[in-house]
Amino acid sequence: MDAMPIVVTMITVGLTLVFAVAGAAWHVGMRLGTVQRGVADGDEYTRQLRTDVREMRAESRSDNQESRTEIEQVRTAVRADVQQVRTEVHNLRTDVTAEIQQVRAEVKADIQLVRTEVRDLRTDVKADFKELRADVKSDMQELRTELHADIDDLRSDVRQTNDKLDRILERLPQTVP
Repeated sequence: MDAMPIVVTMITVGLTLVFAVAGAAWHVGMRLGTVQRGVADGDEYTRQLRTDVREMRAESRSDNQESRTEIEQVRTAVRADVQQVRTEVHNLRTDVTAEIQQVRAEVKADIQLVRTEVRDLRTDVKADFKELRADVKSDMQELRTELHADIDDLRSDVRQTNDKLDRILERLPQTVP
């Protein structure tokens, strides 16, 4: 038996194995390089994502702080406006209350004045009525006196006329049967 074909076969198999292993190693190396590049790219991408997240977080915090500042400014402005409105309402309420009290005082004074004037008018009317009554009584007394005088004058005239008639009648002949 010739050892040569076995050796050749073994060398061939060995070389085939070496080439196969070298090819596999090369493929593994290539894949490993690809994986390493992928891992490196993934690490870079992760670092970039972390940087982006930090920047976004910083921007977000800045935006939040700006928003909080704006909200606080708006709150302060609203509080100031509310306080101003409250002050204006209080002042208006005070003014209206003062005006109402002034109007009440004026109305009370007017009512008191009217009452006084009515009382004075009643007193004046009573006095005028008494005076009128006294004047009427006096005028009636004067009229009675005048009437009595006129009646007395009339009676006197009637007596004189009767006396004249009596004298005329006495002078007339008495020829009447």
